[in-house]
Amino acid sequence: MTSNQKKQIKLGFDFSIVPDLVACIQQLTEWGYSYACIPLVHTKLKPDHNNKEKTLDRSELVTRADVILKAETWNRMVIKLSPDLDLDAPDHEVRKQNALLFKQEVSYSSYLNVSAIMFNLPLTSCIPNLSRLINVALNENVFVNFFVRVPMNSNNKEVDTWKLWSTFSAACDYNKSIYLALEVSADLPDEQELNRWLGEPIKAAIVHTSIFLTNKAGFPVFSRPHQVFINKLFDLDACIFISGDSNQNMKPYFEYLSFVHNNNKSNTLYSYSYAYEDLLQVPLQPLINDLDNNVYAVFEQDPIKYQQYEKAITKALIDKAKDGNTNVLTICVVGAGRGPLVNASLKASDNAKVPVKVYAIEKNENALHVLNYNNENYWHNLVTVVGADMRTWKFEKKCDILVSELLGSFGDNELSPECVDGAQKFLKEDGISIPSSYTSYLSPLQSQTLFSNMRMFKCTTAMDSQHENSEQLYVVNMRNMYIIAPAQPLFTFDHPRNDLENNNDRYATLTFDIKQDCTLHGFAGYFNAILYKDINISIEPSTFSIGMFSWYPVYIPIKSSIMLKKNEQLKVHFWRLSDATKVWYEWSISKPNAMPVHNPNARSYSMQLH
Repeated sequence: MTSNQKKQIKLGFDFSIVPDLVACIQQLTEWGYSYACIPLVHTKLKPDHNNKEKTLDRSELVTRADVILKAETWNRMVIKLSPDLDLDAPDHEVRKQNALLFKQEVSYSSYLNVSAIMFNLPLTSCIPNLSRLINVALNENVFVNFFVRVPMNSNNKEVDTWKLWSTFSAACDYNKSIYLALEVSADLPDEQELNRWLGEPIKAAIVHTSIFLTNKAGFPVFSRPHQVFINKLFDLDACIFISGDSNQNMKPYFEYLSFVHNNNKSNTLYSYSYAYEDLLQVPLQPLINDLDNNVYAVFEQDPIKYQQYEKAITKALIDKAKDGNTNVLTICVVGAGRGPLVNASLKASDNAKVPVKVYAIEKNENALHVLNYNNENYWHNLVTVVGADMRTWKFEKKCDILVSELLGSFGDNELSPECVDGAQKFLKEDGISIPSSYTSYLSPLQSQTLFSNMRMFKCTTAMDSQHENSEQLYVVNMRNMYIIAPAQPLFTFDHPRNDLENNNDRYATLTFDIKQDCTLHGFAGYFNAILYKDINISIEPSTFSIGMFSWYPVYIPIKSSIMLKKNEQLKVHFWRLSDATKVWYEWSISKPNAMPVHNPNARSYSMQLH
């Protein structure tokens, strides 16, 4: 789940005219830019809408042959379609002629194998023919990517450019080959609107030189708000295109943007997980699938989780000793894996100066080899290693502290409640469970990227061959998304509990207030776990344990996107259900629009108990 790969800066220049392509590329290289945004067609070849009978001769569509640039150079070009194409013109003949020109330009751009084809989104609400032609082009040119150029703000206050983009994107069925190229405005909207834009599939941003300020030394710089927003675009791996007078020296802009990128703290903070951003993964099912060496190794690298466990066990031991208990205390580590919690327990014993006897219970036969090796070489045979399922193991004694790390990204989705309940039988009546409780959290989210990835998701196991992608949970390192409303608590599980005769089924209804128009693509799921008293571990955003990376959030999709309006309420219903062999979730929406129950009776997804 980790990677040391670091994001590389992507900078380009937006050329309005290109009289000499080779010279422009040389100039680009001298400035330090990697990408170029260039018009495909000379302005003299624009269509004449006033002369419907005239057939435009485009035999010299591109006055430069493709061989003047190397193939890898074309790969770094973004081609701009003719801005005068009116694909939704009211006149049939004009519309027909423009459609032919559009197809011609797309075909040649596809032949050049450019990075993307860019066009301006018309600032009108009715563009069905453009949407249709884009869909046709994507069907005919499989490897084409389109950059849709949309201004952040419109000069006409009655025009909401985000709504226009959202409508167009929906008309194109959220195709994964259609990306947003956002024109950054001089006056930035409020933070909520900016975050909404960041929930769109932004691959490029166009920044005009007029937006920059000039510092005392005479160099271009951003205002603080612009710098913060550009850093967030860097986090999304977007290419920043500078737009301005190409006759001026653009190198200072490149140098400044490079400085901003290199000093972006989040670029360093998240470098370990860059390769996994917005990548959907099926959650682990450790009860039926033994973890492999690589998974154990990744989890054991977490610098925060085991520190918190050590603190919690230390405090629990001290509290037990305060109660007048002078005997050797017994700690049972259930689901011990390769032994990181055994290490934490032994260190906690040293910290608290309280002697302990540790039992390590693990069902994975392969991990037992490591536990036995560690016991002989590092733990001085102070640990009793037991190969068994914690739910069925017969323990003659009772332990003082029961330690487990069975949490999933949604808290209970790796069946921690069922496992710890099964192990509770060998915990003393006054015993302590670590963790003592955990709560799942839910947030509505907007993310065209995650939604598209979900619909394209391919299952790798035979048992998943018939499932519907929209009816299962995914573990994902979310980056390209907008959290519509703060997370709310969903289900809480406490250990130990006095009602073991009852199952862990749950039902809850959550209501979220919508602050602005947006698109619902599903939900983000988190957890917050209280290990002991005031010591916790959390991936819920408001209480996130900084530096912890053992868990990514879960993405809980919906079958189809829902347009939400400002001041509306979103009501979601969530069930946790079980039978003798499995546990599963079901979810639905009743407000503002009713949506069918997802995953009824575990028809698509479940967590197996055996």
